Order: sequence, then C-alpha cells, then structure tokens
Amino acid sequence: MILYTLTFSALSGCMPASYRAAKREENHYQTGQPGDGWVAVDPGGADRAWFNAALTASIYTDSNCGTHYRELRLTDLAQESIAGIRNAKTIRDEGPTVDGRAAVLRITSGQLDGVDVTVANLVTNHDACTYDLNYVAPTLQFDAGYDAYQTMVAGFVAHR
Repeated sequence: MILYTLTFSALSGCMPASYRAAKREENHYQTGQPGDGWVAVDPGGADRAWFNAALTASIYTDSNCGTHYRELRLTDLAQESIAGIRNAKTIRDEGPTVDGRAAVLRITSGQLDGVDVTVANLVTNHDACTYDLNYVAPTLQFDAGYDAYQTMVAGFVAHR
C-alpha cells in the first residue's frame, strides 16, 4: 500500500500543473436551485442531486476534471451519458451557450430499468473540466419538471 501511495504521488507530481489545479475544481461550481418540490439528496457518485417525489424525477450534476477529464467532442460526451437508455430516441438536440461556453443539450426518450423515461442531458467543457447537468423523469412527468431543470442550468457557473 505504501508503494502504491508513493508511486501515485510521484506520478501525480509529473502531471501538468493545470491538470492538478483542475482536479481541485471538481464539484467547485454553482447551479441554480430547482425550487419547490425538489429535495437535495445523496448524490452517490455525482456532485449533487435533487429528487421530486411527486414526479418521481431526479436532477443531478457531475464534474470530471484533471485526470478524469477527457478531451472529446461534446456530442460524444452527451451520447456516453445516455448509454444505459434502451431504445433511445433523440427528441431534441441543441447547441446552447452555458456560462460563456459551447454546450450540447440532448433530450432523449427510452427505457431505463423497464420504465419509460425522458432524459435531458447538458454537457459542457470549461478548461480541463467536463460538466454534466441531467434531468431524468418518467416520460409522462417530464414536462412538469423541465422548468426546474432549466432553472438549475441557468444558474450554472464554473468557478475559475
């Protein structure tokens, strides 16, 4: 274990300073708050998450910086984010600007664990970080929670 720690420490010291600094930026950004009916919950592997029990819907955000950052096209990153959706059908694909940076907003319907869902996924890069802002809801409830998702996205600011 000590050898592993020493090896990791030595290798991380060889990484460019910009990547080491970027790694410290993971989960250092702000978003808008989804509003009434949305409760902050344990985000699991993401940075933050909210759940709306009435809609059985979730909003969550995640950042990957430094060594976790991958320089890929935004459309490819957006596609990776919905890899678990079966029978996926893209409903809308847009290229908005978020916090002064290009982004991809993809809305997709399909099945997740046998449930018909619709997913909104916004992906953007900022310096050596990729940010994912997501909304997942049963298809019939998607529209009812989409404004809350847009509010969260509108408040997104990557810390510099």
